[in-house]
Amino acid sequence: MKKVAFILTLILAFSEIADAQSFYSRRRDRTLMFSYGVGFSTYHGDLHDVFYDGLQHALGPSLGVGLRKKFGSQLSVRLDLNWYQIGGDDADGKQGFISNRLSGRDDVGDSDTRFVRNLNFRSRNLEVSALAIFNLIPVDGSYSRRPIINPYIIAGIARTTSRPKTYLPGEEGNYTVNLWEYQTEAGNPIGENKSFTVIPLGIGIRLKANQYIDILLEGGRRFTFTDYLDDVSTVYPSRDQIIEWNGGVGSPNADIALQVYERILPGYNVPIDGGGTRGNPEANDSYYIFSLRLEMYLPDNFLSELFSPSRRKPKFR
Repeated sequence: MKKVAFILTLILAFSEIADAQSFYSRRRDRTLMFSYGVGFSTYHGDLHDVFYDGLQHALGPSLGVGLRKKFGSQLSVRLDLNWYQIGGDDADGKQGFISNRLSGRDDVGDSDTRFVRNLNFRSRNLEVSALAIFNLIPVDGSYSRRPIINPYIIAGIARTTSRPKTYLPGEEGNYTVNLWEYQTEAGNPIGENKSFTVIPLGIGIRLKANQYIDILLEGGRRFTFTDYLDDVSTVYPSRDQIIEWNGGVGSPNADIALQVYERILPGYNVPIDGGGTRGNPEANDSYYIFSLRLEMYLPDNFLSELFSPSRRKPKFR
């Protein structure tokens, strides 16, 4: 209830600001819009398959703000900043799908299941994007004449950080390990590249709440150019390689890296040392962001008033 009350308070505050404008300003078009919202995110990759597992085991929160500029009756450009969380856990997935894909066999039974691999990760990231938004219904003239419902298409380019972590058991409970600090596969770029370029594609629907505010419902997939959002992609290297890549014999980093890269559950005879299948390199990872936003149509002189020198002068001398 507190969150709902907070959102309603913001809506009323924005409405008061908008109503302060003159009657004639409402007849002119407003081409600059600010939006903010909350939602959820999920991931698709070697530890979670959205189309098979669904969404329930890999949901994370997301927050976003954006500034949109209108160009013509249908096209606009929006700059977004999103914070989101993704993750995956072999223990949560359905049995018998990803492990079959990893092994390249179709005849693997229930004894060869994903949970045997026993990997997991969580990542809290920031995304900056430039999005082109195309309204399916043209909006001619003043913003006040926009339709009550207007679906739209989203496409653009973005850059996201990548900070995958995992949990290891310890004497005092599980502790967090930063996966980007260790090399667990040959060619793993996480240590050098902590951010990646992504291509957002999505759809949305704009609902007119009042003259100055819209409610946005939108969702989109982020196509990446990496298979290492989850630190899993190809095959298990040898234990000697893991030790060499992470500081050599006796290094604390090497000891932790060995625990991270190989976590097969006890009692399962799975060949891994030097070539065993760990992930599927044939498909890059991706993630989804779904959000509920409020968008406000800013006054024509909003930016000039915001950065006006007179606003920085004291009212009393």
